[in-house]
Amino acid sequence: MSAATDAEIVDVGDDGSVNSAVEPIFKVVTVPDSADARLFVELSSYGADLAEARHALDLAIESRGEGSQLEDAAAYLIAFAVVAYCRTYFPSNVRKPLTDHIAIPAELSDIHALVGAFRNTTIAHSQSNLATTFPVGFLDAATLRVRDVAAATVSQTLPPRLVDRFRELVEVADDLLFEVTEPVRQRLVDNLSGSDLTRMLEVGGQLRIVDATDADFAPRTRRRPYPTAHTVYWSATSLRSDSSDTT
Repeated sequence: MSAATDAEIVDVGDDGSVNSAVEPIFKVVTVPDSADARLFVELSSYGADLAEARHALDLAIESRGEGSQLEDAAAYLIAFAVVAYCRTYFPSNVRKPLTDHIAIPAELSDIHALVGAFRNTTIAHSQSNLATTFPVGFLDAATLRVRDVAAATVSQTLPPRLVDRFRELVEVADDLLFEVTEPVRQRLVDNLSGSDLTRMLEVGGQLRIVDATDADFAPRTRRRPYPTAHTVYWSATSLRSDSSDTT
């Protein structure tokens, strides 16, 4: 959708006309806490992980052509996709596994298991011979005099055919997740429509943003099943240029 100019009026039907250059078309409120709201948060968080995996795999697949600027990054993109996908169903202290909500189709169970094993033995831990380090000596070709000793590490990521199947798995899992999430979302729409929305806006029923510095960055936290705030960690570089939003 293209942005409206100063003179354009956006027609939002029964809600009236809103000058999009002066005020936002939408006002945002946080959906009240409930069992459905918490379930929606959990299901949607899997969707965020699957979206990360899908995007990384798409970039890896696009990098296959000769001369691609992403060619050297393909293995890292695949590794990121593996981590993002496995995050949906590996043990967590804050949510159930995705596989408690959907069933991986039998025809994709082999690639599902393979990706999990690849994560465990190669990506998250260094155990398999898919990443092997060899001690090698460099000799002078003429005299065979030892010139140096070094280490050479050879790594193997998922072959292209398995990447394609992995991409299919992510897509299918996302489709199954949508089927589970949509009824929950619709119930939340119905319940929110019956709420006193004017009062919710007046009392500030919105997500609270907490500003902090990069010195306070804290990965060892535990998010709540019904979050009400999000901390944004700012770096000094964030304020150096109006054209940069680096955080």
